[in-house]
Amino acid sequence: MDRVTSAVRALRRIHVHAPAAGSVRVVVRTRRTPIKVTPIAARRELAGRGDWVAEFVVEVGDHYSVVVDDGPPLLDPNCRDVVMTAEGSRSVVREPWPRHPQGAPLASPPVVYELHVRGLGRTFRGCIQHLDRIAATGANVLELMPVHPFDRTDNYWGYMPMVWGAVHRAYASEPDRAAEELADLVTAAHERGMHVWIDVVFNHTGEGDPSLPTHSLRGLDDANAYRRDANGRYTNDSGCGNDINPADPNVRRLVLEALDRYADLGVDGFRFDLASLLTRDGGELVRQIDEWGRGRGVALIAEPWDMGSYEVGSPVWPAGWLQWNDRFRDDVRGFLRGESGLVHAICQRVQGSPDLFADGAATSLNFVSAHDGLTMHDLTAITDDRHRSWDCGPALRMQQLKNFFTLLLLSAGTPMWVMGDEFGRTQEGHANPYDIDSPLTWVDWQRAQEWSELTDFVAALSALRRAHPPHDFRFHGVGPDVDEGFESRSLAWCAGDLYVMVNAWWQPLTFGVHEPGEWIVALETAPAATLPDAPLDGVQAVLPVADQVVVPPRSIVVLQRPPAG
Repeated sequence: MDRVTSAVRALRRIHVHAPAAGSVRVVVRTRRTPIKVTPIAARRELAGRGDWVAEFVVEVGDHYSVVVDDGPPLLDPNCRDVVMTAEGSRSVVREPWPRHPQGAPLASPPVVYELHVRGLGRTFRGCIQHLDRIAATGANVLELMPVHPFDRTDNYWGYMPMVWGAVHRAYASEPDRAAEELADLVTAAHERGMHVWIDVVFNHTGEGDPSLPTHSLRGLDDANAYRRDANGRYTNDSGCGNDINPADPNVRRLVLEALDRYADLGVDGFRFDLASLLTRDGGELVRQIDEWGRGRGVALIAEPWDMGSYEVGSPVWPAGWLQWNDRFRDDVRGFLRGESGLVHAICQRVQGSPDLFADGAATSLNFVSAHDGLTMHDLTAITDDRHRSWDCGPALRMQQLKNFFTLLLLSAGTPMWVMGDEFGRTQEGHANPYDIDSPLTWVDWQRAQEWSELTDFVAALSALRRAHPPHDFRFHGVGPDVDEGFESRSLAWCAGDLYVMVNAWWQPLTFGVHEPGEWIVALETAPAATLPDAPLDGVQAVLPVADQVVVPPRSIVVLQRPPAG
C-alpha cells in the first residue's frame, strides 16, 4: 500500500498475486461510514506474473479485503496492518512504517534474552519498563518471539502468522500504532546499548492444513505458495499443516519485503523459525536473505531443523549466520543431571562445538532452555528423559540453576536464555504452552524478588564473561588429563584467565589446578565450598587457592588469575 496521509482521502493502488483467478475484487469498508461497503473490480496486469491491480479512494484506518472468484474475504498478504473484526480478519490502510536506524555496535559480544512481549510486559511499552532490569543481568540482545499478526483464539506464542509484514495490534497500547510502538521498544533498547532481534516465521502460515479457514495465500495462489507431496497434499515438515514453497517468486518477494519493513523499524537481527524449511529450493531463498542481510547490516540466526531435516552445521547456511545449537542444550542438560559418557561431548560444547561448525564459536548459539520446552527452573523440578531433566529437590535447586548458567555463560559461542530463567520462572512443568495465555506463561515479577540470589549470580557471571571472554581452551580433569571414560562425570578447563572445575558426580572430588601461576576464587555454585573463608557467590575472593581444590558434589568452582598490580 502506498503512503496515505491520516484523515486525507486519496486514490490508492494495491497489487495482489492471484495467477489462477478469473476475477478479483477489493472490498473497502471506510472508517467514517463502516456500514457502507464498496467493491472495486481489479484488473489483470497484462505484463505481470498473475498480478492484479485495484485502485480506490481510501484514508488511513479504512478496512479492506480481497475477494477472488466470489470466494471468502482474504487478507492482502502485503498489507502493513491487520485488524480482527466480528466478521473476520481484515487488512487496514496505514502509512508506511517509520524509519529508524539499527543500533550502534554492541560494546561486548551478544548475550541473548528471549522474551514473549505479552508474557514479559503485556505490550511493547510495558516491555520498555523492564529493560533496565534485563540489562543488569548482562544480556544485551532482546530476541522477541513473533510480533506479526496472529489469531489469538487458540494461540499465545504467535507462530501462526496471518501475514508476514505487519505488527500484532494486541501488543500495542494504541492498536493502530503497533509498528510505531515496536519501534519505540527498539529505540529504548538502543538507548541502553542493547540490540533487538525478532523471531520471524516464514516456513508456514496460520492457514494451517486444509481443515482450517482460508485467510490469504491459500485463496490467492494455493497451487504455488505451498509445497506438496507426490499425492498433491501439503507437506507438513513444519508440524503446522502447510509448508511454504521457498522457490515461489511471490513468496520470496513477500519474505524480503517483510524483513525490509522490520529493519526499517531499527530491528537489528532476525531469527528464522524452522529455517531449514526455507532451504527446500536448494538454498536460493537463503542466499537472497543473506545478501539482503549483509546490505542492511543485521544479524541472521537460523533454527536449522524441522520435522523432515536436520541441518545444524550444514554448508547451506552462509558464513556469518548464527545457528541454534540443540546439541549444547541436550549435552549440558544430560551432563548436569549425571548422565554417563558425556565428558567428550561437553569438551566440544564449551569451546563452541567445533565438531559441528567449521568456525566454531562464531556460529554456535548456545542455550539450555528456550520458549519451546521446560523453563530452566522446571528442568530441576521434573524428572523426564525426553527433556533430559531431573528433579534434584529443593535443597539442590539453586545450585543446579547456577550450574546451568555457569556452563552457558562461560562457554564459547553466543549464549541465550529465556525471560525469567534468571529468577527461576516456572510454568509448573508445562513444556509446550503455545496456547496458554495466563499467569502460567507470564513473568511473575514477585518471584524476581524471591530469587534475587540467582539473578545476582547471573549478573556476576556475565561480568566475568565480559572481562574474560572464553578462548584458547585447554582441558584437564581431576588430574592433569581429561578422563573421558564412560563413568566419568568431571571436567576442568582453562580458558584465558579462567579455570573452571565441574563436578557432576554425587560425591566431592579433589581437583588439581594444572595451570601455572596464582589463582583466586571467582565464583562457586555451592555455598562456601572451596576455602574456609570462601566468598559469597558473585564476590571475588582475595585468597590464593592451594594446588588442590575440593569441589562439592554437583557443583562448579571458577578460578581466575589475580588482576595485575
